[in-house]
Amino acid sequence: MAADSLKTLHTALVDARNGYQEAQADADTPALKALFAEMIALKERDHAELHDALRRMGETPDESGSFMSTVHQTVIRVRAAVTGLGTNALSSFASGEEQILSQYDEALKDCVGDAATTAMLTRQRGTLQAKVAQMKQLAD
Repeated sequence: MAADSLKTLHTALVDARNGYQEAQADADTPALKALFAEMIALKERDHAELHDALRRMGETPDESGSFMSTVHQTVIRVRAAVTGLGTNALSSFASGEEQILSQYDEALKDCVGDAATTAMLTRQRGTLQAKVAQMKQLAD
C-alpha cells in the first residue's frame, strides 16, 4: 500500500534529520557543519512535502520518528567523543542515506499510479542521490 511505504519513508526522514542535528553539533570542521546543515534543510523540506502527501491521502503522519532516531544520535555522540566527527565519518552517513534511497525506490513502486507523488519522490530521490555522491567524494 502506498501510504505504508510513504509512512516508512517519512519516519526515516525524521530519524535522519535528528541524526544530522546531533552530527552538526559535534562536527569537527566548519565545512562538515555546513554539509550537515544542508542535510538538515533537505530532510526538513522533503519531510514537509511527504507530510503533505500523506495528509492528502487521509493519513496522519507520525512526527516522533522511531527508536532508530535515538540510536543514530547515540552512535554519533559516541563516535564524536572517541574518534571525532570528521570526513572519516561521511562513508557511514552515505551508507545510511543509501538505505533511504532504497526506501524511495519502494515508495516509487507503490505510488506508480499517483503522478504528483511519483514526481515529488523522483525529485527528492535525485537530490538525495547527488548528496550521497558528494559525501562519498568528500570521504575519499
